[in-house]
Amino acid sequence: MELQLPIEIILTICKNAAQPTFSQREKYDIKNPYSTALSLCLVSRLVRRIILPDFLHTILLRRRHSAKKFANALLMQKAYAEEKSDLFFDYTSAVQRMWISDVFDYVVYAEARSEDQDSPFFWQTRYWVQNKDEERARNISVLLPVILAAAELAVDAPHLEHITDIVQDAWSSRTDLNVGGHLSFPGKTKNLTILCKVEHSYYFGSRPLFLASIPHLTYLIDLAEHSDIFRGISCGVNSPHMVSPWINDNAWNAIKSLETFSVVYPHLPPLHDFKSISYDAYATRGIDLHVERLTVSATLFNQDPGSFSWGPAWFPVTDPGNKRIQSDGLSFEVTRDKTHFSQYFYSWDKAWACGLTNG
Repeated sequence: MELQLPIEIILTICKNAAQPTFSQREKYDIKNPYSTALSLCLVSRLVRRIILPDFLHTILLRRRHSAKKFANALLMQKAYAEEKSDLFFDYTSAVQRMWISDVFDYVVYAEARSEDQDSPFFWQTRYWVQNKDEERARNISVLLPVILAAAELAVDAPHLEHITDIVQDAWSSRTDLNVGGHLSFPGKTKNLTILCKVEHSYYFGSRPLFLASIPHLTYLIDLAEHSDIFRGISCGVNSPHMVSPWINDNAWNAIKSLETFSVVYPHLPPLHDFKSISYDAYATRGIDLHVERLTVSATLFNQDPGSFSWGPAWFPVTDPGNKRIQSDGLSFEVTRDKTHFSQYFYSWDKAWACGLTNG
């Protein structure tokens, strides 16, 4: 006699199996962390409906084709809604965290670098980001209702420009943003994470609507450009005062509700501590590191930036799994878990997806 499991147990098994494997050892380009969930969605309509909320909770769009595919999925859901199909599912209410960046399409992978790392070609390719184009703008316009409804958004500068443009233009003309028909601005973003320090950020100061109500702003550092600087902060030998110009950027004055400003970086030991890590490995194939978060109270900082207390020039190292208050309005926190970093391969996506960059 065959053993038949109750449908509730089967659905629970499917729900657990469908959890995205963000912490996997394999690179996301080799193994899609959503692969099991995508397969289970084909089992039945019931299974699909059960697993979609967890599947959609954190959306990682890390390549240009990823954003296009997700935009197409949203258009398909719109068609299902118009047809009153059983396949319709409200993605907008399910997505809580969203990463949008195509930086991987323009970065030279560490494994493929030439030996001449100082060549003009290498650095031009490393930092080249394509100008705004029609495809990126079209994707963002389709994704906008989901973007505005997500509590956490991680985005690179080109996509942020499109978001601020579209929101500002739409709101100026009172165009329907398709988010509940609110008369007030419908954005629900609580934590905006920006990939690398934004150049020419004055642009966002002229398009303030999207940014105005965001309480928490986080920078993920450029690993190639700023690892050495923040290693000194991790080791307690460099003053965190060096982030002051980033916080004091005029563009962020548009964020009227800003409460905290954070910078997130790998927790690196001193250069002489060869027992801990190999810096050659960090620069090439990558290594596992803890993640450190420096958080400044924007409220206290903005009261008088010149007299904000950054604490002593030399200060204790924050150990993994701990949070330390440096001074009133300034804190450090280091994760208990590690994630994989490579200095010349943009590797923040896994740390963010696993929640290691959150405060």
